Amino acid sequence: MIALLLAAQLAASPPPPLKVATYAYPKYDRAAALKPMADQLGAALGRETHVVLLETPDALAQAIAAGEVDVAMTNLAAYLAVQADPKVQAVAVLDVPPATAGRYRGVLVARRDSGIAAMSDLPAKAAGLRYAEVLPGSTSGALVQAAALRQAGVAPGRFKEVRQAGTHEAALSALQAGTADLAAFAEEPWRQLKAESPQAAAGLVELWRSDPLPAGPVVCVRAATTPCDEIAVVLLGDGAAAAELAKGWSETEGAVRFRGHDAMTYTPFAPPIP
Repeated sequence: MIALLLAAQLAASPPPPLKVATYAYPKYDRAAALKPMADQLGAALGRETHVVLLETPDALAQAIAAGEVDVAMTNLAAYLAVQADPKVQAVAVLDVPPATAGRYRGVLVARRDSGIAAMSDLPAKAAGLRYAEVLPGSTSGALVQAAALRQAGVAPGRFKEVRQAGTHEAALSALQAGTADLAAFAEEPWRQLKAESPQAAAGLVELWRSDPLPAGPVVCVRAATTPCDEIAVVLLGDGAAAAELAKGWSETEGAVRFRGHDAMTYTPFAPPIP
């Protein structure tokens, strides 16, 4: 009898709050960007929701893998880290305008006075170089450059120093200030510097530029209390939250709706990244 009463009480208990997560970035109010989607899902599912911000994309990927969050807006790096996990389901992707999608790339830039003029110069000189990247798990400011460096024969541990700049703009500023010799960041601040201050840009040299990079999808962590298929239907059927969510990332700027996830979009970037 006691067991039956306990079972009845558990069945009647409301499900735990739905944890809707992403990672923080100084340039954007990601909590504000995420809240409309959390509210939309909460209303559709009849659930309380909590917005969760992790420190980095790597931390977000770890939280997804551990089942510590239920729904997450990822970047490419975080998604690649969890896409093979059978409990992780990509439920929607922001439908990014072509003009925005074509601009989202990563670059490797060096100071001209470092003596580096091409990627082929790096293996011989890496031990004397100070390297700046944005933050762990940044797609356009760490991940794709790490793959390019590996292809050039340079492992991260080969550099004299590796620093986390915190933002793309700060990584570029480290080059200009002379506190880094080589840096990884998104192409947009580099493009802006060349347009607005060509004399300053002339002191730097672009070594490598990635192809356009896709934005990460919204993922759901399958669990008894998390109906991922229903969450996909909610987002794809009424993308009311898409425009606000898109404001939280430069690579999704201008998106106003969700579209379905296409696994083929991410195939070229699956580890190991070519």
